[in-house]
This record gives sequence, structure tokens and C-alpha cells, in this order.
Amino acid sequence: MSFKASQNASVALLLNPLAWFLWILDFAIWLITFGWVKMFNFFMVQGNMQSNSMPDGSRRKSKSLINATDPDHTTVPSVMRSSFSTHATKNCMGTRKFLGMHKLDGARFPIKKFGETSWQTYGEIGENTKAVGSGLRSLGMLPLTSENSSPEAFQKVTGPHTVLIYEDTSADWMTMMLGALSQSLVVATSYSTLGIDSVVDAIKECNVNTILCNYKDVEKVKKITKDCPSLKNVIYSTNLVAPEDMPSDEAGGACPITNLHVMSMKALIELGKEFPSDGVDPTPEAMAVVMYTSGSTGKPKGVMITHQNIVASLAGLTSTMIEAGCIKGQETYLAYLPAAHILELCAELANLSYGTALGFSDPKSISSNGACRLTPSGELHTKPGYPYPPGGIQEFKPTFFAAVPKIWDILKKGVEANIGGSAVKSWLFNVAFAARSHAVVQGRDTPLFNAILFSKLRAMLGGRMRLAVTGGGPCNSEVQSFIRTAFMMPLVQGYALTETTCAGTIQKSSDPRDGVVGPPLSCLDILLRSTPEVTDRSSKPYLDSDTSHYDEPCLGRGEVLIRGQNVSAGYFKLPEKTAAEFDKDGWFHTGDVGVWTKDGCLKIVDRLKNLIKLLGGEYIAVEAMEAAFNSSVYANGLNGGVLVYGDGEMDRAVALVQVNAAALKNWAKANDVDATDLEKLCKDPKATKAVLDDLNANGKVAKLGANEKIVAVHLVSGLGSPEKPEDNSPWTPENAFLTASNKLNRKVVERSLDHILQPLRIKAIR
Repeated sequence: MSFKASQNASVALLLNPLAWFLWILDFAIWLITFGWVKMFNFFMVQGNMQSNSMPDGSRRKSKSLINATDPDHTTVPSVMRSSFSTHATKNCMGTRKFLGMHKLDGARFPIKKFGETSWQTYGEIGENTKAVGSGLRSLGMLPLTSENSSPEAFQKVTGPHTVLIYEDTSADWMTMMLGALSQSLVVATSYSTLGIDSVVDAIKECNVNTILCNYKDVEKVKKITKDCPSLKNVIYSTNLVAPEDMPSDEAGGACPITNLHVMSMKALIELGKEFPSDGVDPTPEAMAVVMYTSGSTGKPKGVMITHQNIVASLAGLTSTMIEAGCIKGQETYLAYLPAAHILELCAELANLSYGTALGFSDPKSISSNGACRLTPSGELHTKPGYPYPPGGIQEFKPTFFAAVPKIWDILKKGVEANIGGSAVKSWLFNVAFAARSHAVVQGRDTPLFNAILFSKLRAMLGGRMRLAVTGGGPCNSEVQSFIRTAFMMPLVQGYALTETTCAGTIQKSSDPRDGVVGPPLSCLDILLRSTPEVTDRSSKPYLDSDTSHYDEPCLGRGEVLIRGQNVSAGYFKLPEKTAAEFDKDGWFHTGDVGVWTKDGCLKIVDRLKNLIKLLGGEYIAVEAMEAAFNSSVYANGLNGGVLVYGDGEMDRAVALVQVNAAALKNWAKANDVDATDLEKLCKDPKATKAVLDDLNANGKVAKLGANEKIVAVHLVSGLGSPEKPEDNSPWTPENAFLTASNKLNRKVVERSLDHILQPLRIKAIR
């Protein structure tokens, strides 16, 4: 069987004298090194009320809302100018030199090859953003005025006021955004993995004048010009473009066929420096960003975000960094998630306002599994370690970064897979993990186990992590506990939405609980609205007057509503949808169901839109079920994990499982089942039963209800094309089975694999 860490010591461990010797020795070292002093401080802050009740029934962090870190800086350009000046000589943005792709012997896919990292200082980035703004003005773009900059007025303008960024996360991405905002221009965002049709929609809807894209996409953009008459300029980035594919001339000029002005970011900066323009400061209420969602529920919606929305969000986010002990001007942030996602965008902006060094990477090359490093001597490093580590996370040694739950799940399973090959390693890890799991909850440390084991895991993440944040979806309790324990760092959950400009709640770094997303940020109020029409798994309605949640004390339950200056202005050119979700009193209705804990923190327990009523009338929360089942050793999170399916004609749910090939083959070998053909193994009834039983066992650990037990599974090998939607494909943004932000594109998977789901449905109908 594959190895899986356990927080609780097994009976065999509890009866083992050597395990007790190590536990006692570790505790003794902790005592004599005065670890109890830290524990005393830990208990002093536990149990304190973390939010305050307001007269209208809402809760907020403090009596007064904080909408700006500095009242003198209430727009994004103003905040950034201050930071560029204050931290002028410090590293601001670091980029690894991309040297092309490299195919390792026996590998299925090539990996990225990198050279040295080059850094730009805050002063240099400040000058470049000025130049980008001036360059855009030279290309004919016009600042918004006080008359047309409000969200209401902006929806009616047709002038050259908007830049669309259609590129991966990079220094050029952020420099373009800040340069455009410095001239009271608006930035629209589009995921680089979205199809060109979505780009056309965004260009036409926003009357986009200028687009930033990757050099490899320039020809693709040229082909859409006949459908996009407003588009006049294409600026390209050479981010992750191999040396042999670099353009021979970056100066730019008019394309005679399309009449587009095409030039590189480098040429745009040079143009701006040659013809400088004074910056045009926007008002706090002015439009800043039209952020297009990743489209999991249909056509992407544009969320209208103003300067005051962003500044309020930054105030809340940076206050959390201060509470976590982050030191202004001395932190390093790993920037690798899509900047077109509100989590990454606001995290980068908050860190830039804080004087943090941003090291740029991408999801596939943050570890050595997806990268290699060319050393100055010409050697090629493929293994993690120093000097010259291949992966971005070890290269930049971040003190802070954010990730979606999928990343943490992959990290956990990677550690367990490495440990599972040795009986001695497995035994020692279980001894150490059980000890540290309990110590963390008690505010203690484990100096012996840290030295012999956990410090090595911490080094995998660069060895300097002060804070890690998980967001973008529910994080399984087992995964959160594992990461917090094994990597010796706080992993806190955050909760927010694009519509609230990434401001909602963040768990305190000292909070050892799983499943808690924390108190409200300092810039907003949260209200739980009773939803008597929707019930929990015990058939009880969610009410704001509830005093218990599944026998645990609480301060109310209901749909989460958020109000504050961080709440966006609504959906671009979608007045009916805006009216449906943003009410007249300023509350945004999230569609999520929350519970207030006894100390005033929020827990997200359901999603109204993803609650499915089964034939017997019981509701199941498919996202919560997927979070639990994804902790199975047989679920491959890298390929998309688990999709739970149910409907009103079914008695119980079923699931599609992207299978962990190594774990399934290990099971097969241990049970005398032929493991040579993975596709054949995935259809073996014994294999499907083993996976089904393990998923339900994980559901039981996660305390899912009896009606949330699945009755049938289909195993997906993941051997198909990641580019095309095939029955055995891994689920990726490229084949549209995942959204651009790596969430399950539920409707697409269900529609494409309906012929697989239908036989499963029959098994779920009694």
C-alpha cells in the first residue's frame, strides 16, 4: 500500500518503546530550550474574540473600517509611487533567464531550462511604469476624465481607454498594468490559457485599443483584427520565449496587412522615455480593472474594480501581513499563479506596496519536477538543492506565497510518495508527524524532530517561509494540517471573491485549526443571511440565529454577504446580473454558506450553487465532498483530482477519479492484479472497488454525511492528450476540463464525459 501520514499514532507506535523514547527526548529538549515561553504566549491569544458584532447583526474585525493603509494614498498609482520611492534601491522583480525546453531521458514531456536570475529594483520598475504609461499615450491612448471614469459612465464610452493583458504572470504583466493605471487608463484581464474567442469577446466588449500578449501569440492576435476594429496596438512580451524563437527586431512598427502597430515591451518603454508624458491621477472612484472570470459557469463575466476597491483590499491584506510578523521591505514573494486571477493580482499589489521582492515563476516550474538549471560551468542541474536549484521556489527562497488547494495536495502526496519507499523512513516519519501534529495544536515545537526531519522538508520550500495562504476553493483539513506540520510554517486559509477584490477573511497565522477561514479583514463587514429554503445534511435550515452547527457551538449560520469599499461595482454591461447579486444596501451576495465560530471566525460549509438535491430530498455539497476525496492516495490532483456527480433522480452520488497511477499499481502488485496496462487496470472491478472504498474512508475522516457516501467510481488514467478532451485525458485548462484558474470546469467535464457518467448513474439509482 502507498504511504499516508497520520496525525494520530497507531496502536503499534503507542506500544513501541523506541517511539516513546524519541517523544520523551523531544519534549525534554523543548523544555530545556525554554519552548514553554512561546507556548505561554500562544495560549494568551487563543480563545479571544476575533471579530466584533455590529448593531445590524454583521461582524467586523474592529470597531472602525480601515479603507487605506495611508489616507494620503487612495489610488493605485499613488500607493505605488510611494513604494517605488521608499524602497528605490531594493529588489522589486526577479526573472529567471529562460533557455528553452529540455527533454530528460525517458521523460514523457520536456521541462523548462533556466539560467541565472536578473533583478530590477523598485526605482527601475518605477521608471519603467512611467515610461509604459507615456508610451501608451504616444500610441494614441487617452486617459479617462472625471466625466467618464465612473463604472456607470465607463460602460458607455467607446474611446481608446483600455488595455487588455493576455499573458502569463511576469514582470511585464505587472509593469504594463501599473503603467496603464498611472495614466488613468483601464486594464482588462484575460487568462493566457483562454481561447482566442474569449479574447475577441473582451476586446469588443471593452473597446480595447491595445493588447499585451506573448510574442508566440502575436500572429494569433493579428488574425482577429477584422473582428476587432478598436484594436490598434499589439505589445508583446518575450516571457518564456526560447532564445532561438526570439524576434530579430523588437523596435516595432505598423503591420502592412493588419494595420496594427506591433512592438515589444522593451520598445514601448524606450518610446515612453523618448516622449515622456505627465501622469494623470485617477480619482479613488475611477475604474481601474475589468477582471474577467475564468468562466466555470459559462461565458466569462467582467467584474468592474475601481481604485478605491483595490486600495481598501490592500489595506486589509497588508494588515494581515503585519500581524503575521512580515517585515516591510524585507520579504520575498513567489509570484506564479495567473495574475488574471484576483488572488494573485491583489497578492502581488499588496506585496509591492509593502516593499517585497517578487520572484516570478509559473506553476509547472516552481519545483525541480518541471525545470532544470544550467550552471555557469555548463552543467545541467535537474535535482533540487543548492547551489543553482532548478525550481523557482528554491531559487527565490520566498518568505510568503499563495496557492490554490490543488498545489498543497500535490505537495503533500509528493512527500508521502518519497517517504513510502522505505520502511524505516515511514516509521520515523509517523513518529515525528504524530508528535508535531499534537505539538502545533498545543502551541509547542518539536526541536528534535525538526532537526532530523522537518527542517529538510522546510528547505524544499526555500527554508524561509514565514506565511503561506491557501485560497480559491476549499482546502481539505488533512492537507492543511499536513502542510502546516511537515513544512514548519503556518498555512492559513483565506476566503474572498473577484467581486470583493480579494478581500474577505484570512485566518490568523497563530490559529492551528483546519477549515477556518478567519475573521473579516479590516476593510469590510460580513453578514450571514438566513436561508430557510436550503438545509444542511441534517435537514435543518441555515439560520442566522443558530447556536450550533452539527453539535458544535456557533454564533449563527447563513449565506455570506460582504459589504465595504472593497466590494466591486458589479458586472460589466450586465445590469440584471449586477442587480441580482449586489443589493441596494451595498451587500454582495456570495452564494456561499458560512458559520460563525464561537470566537467570531468564519467557516465556509456549503455553496448554494453547488448544492445538489438527491432523490430523497437530501442536499449534498459536491465541492466539500471533492475536497475530502482528493486526499485519497489514489486521486491525482495534478491531473484534476475527483469530480463528484449527482442529480435529483439519483439516490447517491458517483465520481470520476483522475487516478494516481503509481499508487494504483502499488495496490495491484500487492493484490496480485496485473499492473502492466494502466488503461486495463482502471477498468478492473477490483481496482475500482479499492479506490471507491478509499474515497469513502477519506470522506468518513472528513466527517461527510451518510448521504455523501459515493456508490460508484470511474477511473481516468490520464494517459490521453492534455490538449484535447479525450475520455482518458488529464483535466487541464488547455482541454477546457479545468478553468483557467485550475478549478474543475464541471459542466464541460459532465457534458464531454456524459457517456461515462450515464452507466454510473444507473448504479446510483436503487
